[in-house]
Amino acid sequence: MEIDILINYSESDNTAEAGNPGWVTSFEKFLQTILDQVLGTNPTIVSKSDTDSLTKSELKNSAVLISIVSNEMVSSGPCLDAVEAFHKQDKANNRLFKVMKEHVAYERQPQHLAQLLPYDLYDSDKTNEAQPAFYDYFSPEAEQIYWMKLVDLAYDINEMLLQQNVAESGDTKPLYERKSIYLATTGNDLSVQRNVIRRELQRHGFKVLPDHSLSNNLDDLTRDITESLNKSIFSIHLLGSSYGDIPEGSDRSVVDLQNRIASQTTTSAGNKLQRLIWIKPDQSKSSERQRAFLENLQRDISTLEGAEVLQTPLEDFKNIMREEIFVNENFGTTNGHSFHVDKTKQNVYLIYDKVDKAGVTPVIKNLVKEGFNVIEPDFEGDLLEIRKGHLEKLKQFDLAIVYQGEVNINWVRMKLLDLLKAPGLGRTKPIVGKAVIAGEGVELKKELYEDFEVELISSNNKKPDEKALLSFIKGLSKAI
Repeated sequence: MEIDILINYSESDNTAEAGNPGWVTSFEKFLQTILDQVLGTNPTIVSKSDTDSLTKSELKNSAVLISIVSNEMVSSGPCLDAVEAFHKQDKANNRLFKVMKEHVAYERQPQHLAQLLPYDLYDSDKTNEAQPAFYDYFSPEAEQIYWMKLVDLAYDINEMLLQQNVAESGDTKPLYERKSIYLATTGNDLSVQRNVIRRELQRHGFKVLPDHSLSNNLDDLTRDITESLNKSIFSIHLLGSSYGDIPEGSDRSVVDLQNRIASQTTTSAGNKLQRLIWIKPDQSKSSERQRAFLENLQRDISTLEGAEVLQTPLEDFKNIMREEIFVNENFGTTNGHSFHVDKTKQNVYLIYDKVDKAGVTPVIKNLVKEGFNVIEPDFEGDLLEIRKGHLEKLKQFDLAIVYQGEVNINWVRMKLLDLLKAPGLGRTKPIVGKAVIAGEGVELKKELYEDFEVELISSNNKKPDEKALLSFIKGLSKAI
């Protein structure tokens, strides 16, 4: 085609300020620079405002149309006519890109643009101010938002142009069918982190869904999410401090709904969708609604089927994601630290954190004294190897005890969730028993554990209650 990229915009969005070039002029310049590096060639970019004459020939001979969306643009007849005309000749609707100069309500956007994935090049924290668009392009905020989204746009245009070249050559059959991964939309606080993960998944050859903007209508939203999840081999959910937007007709946020729908989704192969759920470790700034959502998530067993829940630093989560998806595409890899399983005894997996090593020592001694083989966690070595070892131990134990000492209740919940998932990891024997034992001065509140089917062994305010522990394990021995 004669024109690689046609930029369609309202003239009012390109007004020069304080001697600086207009916003669209700067956008075109920066996009050209990035595309030069990404494409390795100098693309032909043409900009046309609503005051310019845009011909049918120019529209027909443009590989890509970028609409600069603003409140002025969605009121501009010539801009909307250009979008409509381009859409008619682009039946797949994958050559039209939506760049947001400022926030525009979903219902104000024309239909063909509203459904597209947005590239937000404005500061969402300033949506109520007169000038949310960036004009200081090298501020810390611009580096985090404007430039990252601009690079995303350049890479997505590059991918589309490659597909266009293949189609024009007559070879319309792809070399291989790309697998899809559902990367759930997030609250505003994690949009940058989600974008980084999205880009990494794409670099590894995966198609990332949803690939368009989700509807604000509950029925349409549910249908879109379900369709995308049914096409995916994995779903990834990032849960931060923000509960997220609540669509029309719902009392739950989009973030919440995506996880619920994913828990009910079956892939085309008939297997439960496998999920990775990351919870931001620091929830001190979370709203009450978000804290309630996370607490209910950790309690509700039905919404966690097929899910691996991790509350770790984000970089650790990304390492696990790479291992699961890029390398194995499978949960429960069995490589890891070796440990002893005694076929002549009952094997107790005593789960505790490194900070509680001293406090848990008397428990270990009592268990060994009573004739149990004690399997302990690993603390040394690579994070992925430690995690693999943990998953393997979940397959092999007979009974499990979680020690609650210096750790908080969220840590304990994560371990109890692991125990609930243990039967789905390929276990070949029943679980004899599960318990939580309190360390020094720890009070176990029964209502916090009632969903996990575990015995609670309290502390006598100085150390774990040895008498209660012995009563528990001797009761199990009789049952065996």
